Amino acid sequence: MCVNYILYGEESATMRKKVRQIAKEVHVALDQISVYDAQQAALKEILEDAGSIPFFEAHKVVHVQNATFLCAKDTTGYDLEPLLAYVRDPLPSTTLILSCSCAKLDQRKKAVKELLRSCQSIVCSRISEQDKEAVIRSLLKEHSVEIDAQALSLLVRRMPLDVAIIEEEIEKLALYGGRITSAVIRDLTVRSLDDNVFDLADALLKQRTRDAFRLWRDLDAQQMDPIYLIATLASQFRFLFQVRTLMNEGMSKQGIQSRLQAHPYRVQMSMRQCQPYSSAFLLEQLRQLADLDQRIKSGRIDKKLGFELYLLQGQKIE
Repeated sequence: MCVNYILYGEESATMRKKVRQIAKEVHVALDQISVYDAQQAALKEILEDAGSIPFFEAHKVVHVQNATFLCAKDTTGYDLEPLLAYVRDPLPSTTLILSCSCAKLDQRKKAVKELLRSCQSIVCSRISEQDKEAVIRSLLKEHSVEIDAQALSLLVRRMPLDVAIIEEEIEKLALYGGRITSAVIRDLTVRSLDDNVFDLADALLKQRTRDAFRLWRDLDAQQMDPIYLIATLASQFRFLFQVRTLMNEGMSKQGIQSRLQAHPYRVQMSMRQCQPYSSAFLLEQLRQLADLDQRIKSGRIDKKLGFELYLLQGQKIE
């Protein structure tokens, strides 16, 4: 049995599930796990706990969260030599878990390479667009939620690629009781950022400035960062450009879905959305967003003002 683990990735729900599984394997209750935040706790305190024999149980689990020394940007300030010494000769009665939310480990660091030799690493990535429906179906079955086909399609579209949020929304549906319809989905579930961005991109393409501005106001009220929104919009326009280009090549919906590794519903909606526009037109939308992003990041315009001018001036910033 592995004594030391490294968990990393952006999917917090998967990470929590892995911690529960590891604790269950060594018969440690969740409320008995020693949890430390590497941004606050001293490494000496953590290692003293990991290196001490449990008094009342056969095993203990020590979980170190926010272990950014595993990532490119370390904000802990730890001298890692004592940790490296511990993982070379760990206490058999302690399971040590190091976790961080970075997308990948910085294996340029010698310390990280050595930790990986002594620990089992588990990546906790966000689910893919392709896997999202299967995850939702599995959770609906787990919570005994009955749902009709149209409602399921709407739910898949509304949910982000975040298992934690999906679980929360499905738990709400389970509490509702009865068969879930599209109307229930609209009433009970939160519109995802992807859903809002799809509608915002559609309003921009059709030059419906009032609708675009209304959607922006809703997102702004949720404290959405304009820079993040610009990047997300650019991702949507890039996807539309790819779909339009493949359509021009005569590729079928199934072919586009396979090539882009995207959910069938997203491909279907995007094919409809980009039908009236040329690849060159969609590429121009990307260029304008890139120009806006550069102006904001170079300090030539305030990010909120810049985005609102982009919406109000027909998607152009002079």
